[in-house]
Amino acid sequence: MRIILLTPARRFIANRFGVGYQIPLGLVFIGGPLLDAGHTVKLIDNDLYGWSHAKLIKAIRDFAPDCIMLGHTGSTAAHSTCLATASALRDAFPHVHIVYGGVYPTYAAEETLKNAPAIDVIVRGEAEQTALDLVAAWQNNTPLAEVLGIAWRGNSGVAHAIQLNRPQPTLRNLDAYRPGWELVDWQGYQLFGMGRAAGMQFSRGCSLTCTYCGQWMFWRKWRHRSSQNVVAQLRVLAEQYGVKIVWFADEFFNADREAVRDLLQHLADANLGLSLNINMTAASVVRDADLLPLYKAAGVDYVVMGVESLEDEVVTTVRKDNPFAISKQAVKLLRDHHIISLTNLIYGLEDETTATLQNKFAKLLELDSDILNAVYLTPHFWTADGRATDPASIMQPDQAKWTYRNQVVATPNLSPSQLFCGVKLTETLYHLRPNGLKRLFRGGEARIRHIMRASMTVGVRVLVAEIAEFVADRVKAWRANPRPAPAPSTATLA
Repeated sequence: MRIILLTPARRFIANRFGVGYQIPLGLVFIGGPLLDAGHTVKLIDNDLYGWSHAKLIKAIRDFAPDCIMLGHTGSTAAHSTCLATASALRDAFPHVHIVYGGVYPTYAAEETLKNAPAIDVIVRGEAEQTALDLVAAWQNNTPLAEVLGIAWRGNSGVAHAIQLNRPQPTLRNLDAYRPGWELVDWQGYQLFGMGRAAGMQFSRGCSLTCTYCGQWMFWRKWRHRSSQNVVAQLRVLAEQYGVKIVWFADEFFNADREAVRDLLQHLADANLGLSLNINMTAASVVRDADLLPLYKAAGVDYVVMGVESLEDEVVTTVRKDNPFAISKQAVKLLRDHHIISLTNLIYGLEDETTATLQNKFAKLLELDSDILNAVYLTPHFWTADGRATDPASIMQPDQAKWTYRNQVVATPNLSPSQLFCGVKLTETLYHLRPNGLKRLFRGGEARIRHIMRASMTVGVRVLVAEIAEFVADRVKAWRANPRPAPAPSTATLA
């Protein structure tokens, strides 16, 4: 079959003005197995290109596909864009199979099919084997009821007769499904001014069950590729495609200490010259304190830590494993080994007040991580926090704004403008602190200083863009609902 793998054009602010666009890794992972099965595959990352529907349709028509598979890492925020793109494609290609996959459609499969007649099939969960089975069923004219891991419309002719097939078993041998690197338009993907960037996965899943996150449910079980397979794939990226920096899209890179030790040793021995970005918890950084020289030798320059809260009671409530003392220790350990620490902090895990904002800022100064990523609680309906959120508290009904960078849940003690200003002031003042500025230009490794300065430049651009967006949204809201006229006086009423 002729298959298009498509990322619709969501165009997030953080991508447009900040870190740029990174390869659609989920579609790349699907593309490799489809190519190896003999299919003709084309990847179109319209999030990168930003084409109009007319231009996109022309490019697809030139390819003459039998099937179009849509997916987007933006989850909830990208859902409306995915549906609009699917609708435009259905009008242009009435006989082409249209498939939609990803986190949001996995959890909202039945609702999505009921409300989006353009979509034929939804892939639920990880897609490599399911995509192969689905395409084979169409090729061989076998019943879709036999394809595990999909939702689809039955053949009864009733529009709402949605069929939810049994789940696909969790993929145990990830090595068996190679990434389709040859599908990528490599010129478009850069990061931190260090050259070409790519994503990769060592593992899938997470051993934690944080209340605000649903990734651990999506992947179901923590598994990993072999060290030999990861090194071989990174060698292909470095030597065939000129990649210089790789971000690992693992939820919990080092959940298994011995597995990650083996991988790090293989990476250090391979000496590929890559700069690596990984996700770890603060507790696992401290656990691996003795391995940090090996992390550095393997090429790890950047660690993203989901600290989430600086209050131990809140950390316990959200089922995280990093009390404040551990987070401080992790930051210090990383700095001692010339590894950048980026910490995520979620506003809205507690009822925010002026006092909580001030306390967070004071503790952030004490934490002293290199980079702060301040985000908002986003209550996706499939998470524990989503189920616990009172629908009446949702102040942002437009799910396209559910990006983690926009406030979604109202806080009773602060207006949206007050919270926004408090968060942006915190980000600004934190990154202007003397210790942070000094590290941008003095001490440590030149490469680390370069990445830090690039990260700071990205952060400034995103900050300015988000402020402009917030002001524009407020003006638009005011124009739509201007201040009501004053009530008539008693004299007028008389």
